[in-house]
Amino acid sequence: MEPAEAIQQLDLVVGRITGAEAHAGARGPSALVLLGLGKRGESQTPVPVSLEIAKSLVGRQVVCVIGSDDVVVLMAQSHDGPVVVQPAQEVEDGTPVA
Repeated sequence: MEPAEAIQQLDLVVGRITGAEAHAGARGPSALVLLGLGKRGESQTPVPVSLEIAKSLVGRQVVCVIGSDDVVVLMAQSHDGPVVVQPAQEVEDGTPVA
């Protein structure tokens, strides 16, 4: 499968982080974030950042992959730690990413 075909198979959307809380039982830095996904509703998912960093992301839009049972927030792994993938400008929550 070509890379462009593989990406088209993913359900990529823009979501908004609307809340953050501690991720009890996590082995490393991790927080649970609440995501607003527009007409798709809300979802909660872990992200590999400290609770402090997760709380600083509340209100920001992020790019997410929606699976059958879960949602994953896309992150880049820089030398300074994980960085969330965000749209360059505001769009409606739930907007598909192509």
